[in-house]
Amino acid sequence: MPLTASFRGVTETEIRIGITSLDASMFGFDQGDLAAKWQVAVDAVNAAGGINGRMLVPFIEVIDVIGSVGADAACVKFVEDEMVFAFVGWLREDNELCYTELNDTIAVNANDVTPDAISRSNGMLFATEATTLGIELNMIAAAAAEGVLDGKSIHVIVLATGEAMIDPLVAALEAGGATISSTTIATEVSDVPSAEAEHDIIVQRIADDDPDLVYSAQSPELTAAALLRAGIDIPMISSEANGEEYLNFGVDPSAIQIHVYAQAPLTYIYEQGDPLMEECVENYNNAQITDEDGNVELVNVTNDPSLTRNFDLVARACQAVHLFTLIATAAGPNLTIETFLAAAANLGSIDMPGMTAASVYEGKTGVDDTPMLKAVWDPDEEEFVPVP
Repeated sequence: MPLTASFRGVTETEIRIGITSLDASMFGFDQGDLAAKWQVAVDAVNAAGGINGRMLVPFIEVIDVIGSVGADAACVKFVEDEMVFAFVGWLREDNELCYTELNDTIAVNANDVTPDAISRSNGMLFATEATTLGIELNMIAAAAAEGVLDGKSIHVIVLATGEAMIDPLVAALEAGGATISSTTIATEVSDVPSAEAEHDIIVQRIADDDPDLVYSAQSPELTAAALLRAGIDIPMISSEANGEEYLNFGVDPSAIQIHVYAQAPLTYIYEQGDPLMEECVENYNNAQITDEDGNVELVNVTNDPSLTRNFDLVARACQAVHLFTLIATAAGPNLTIETFLAAAANLGSIDMPGMTAASVYEGKTGVDDTPMLKAVWDPDEEEFVPVP
């Protein structure tokens, strides 16, 4: 049976999608040809036959990484002028809401997304990155696998904005063998002195509780600094692997007991021989994208800062386009928002470039389930380094 037009942006031969990529050159980064990264990812899908026989037709805009003016303008152009079926691109600062909340359009973001954006998107928001809750659950799973939680009493701290995470976090900790000695909801404060003062009070509560471990699901650097100021030596578990976050609050990570679990770097997964990521890099290199001087822009897998910093960006494009393709293909020839969402709700485990585990199902926004790695403090690099 021949394909027919089934929804806005979906004809018998094509699926129209809007794409934005974020330009961070203002920070001195050489990112190469931003639009080409997305075009190559789309071309790969079309070269393989498209989505159930329909070709992807992309409309690509490169916008500033800071602010929402460019993102909003692109959204209006895509939805009103180009009549796209979905957004598939890279956004930040809750700019997905222009699509999902205001224009009833599916958005697949190659970035992490906020709890507020998730709650306001009516189930039409998808992200390649793990959500805040997803990252914490992955961290707990890694700690449990190492036996760090088994038989331990844990004091849990979350900010008021993350209170909805308490129940799933507690359930995951208990499943890992821990008992919850107490939970603390910290108020959201906008200035550092007030935040530090509140955490000084919180650690006294922790001292009275006398747990085996402290788990601060948000702003662990504030908790670590307060524990140091109070002279309380209780081990912590954390997903915060950015050493700068601790150092900025006067915390020497080598002076505290802390179990840190980090997301596996894309370069690490690529070097392990991930076939989808290898294909992504090969496609881009074979496309022979050139700069304004006529030099071919090869993928900088080593992330050498002296070369074009494009590996993560090539990966983002591949991941978002691949995710959209998987769901839209599962939706079948009658592609509509309803069939797309129904397909996503039942897809389950999927293979994704740059991820060792991923899944899509009803109520799950971020697809990345890659197990987190134990990270140790490197005082020379002043950074937590994942240990394979």
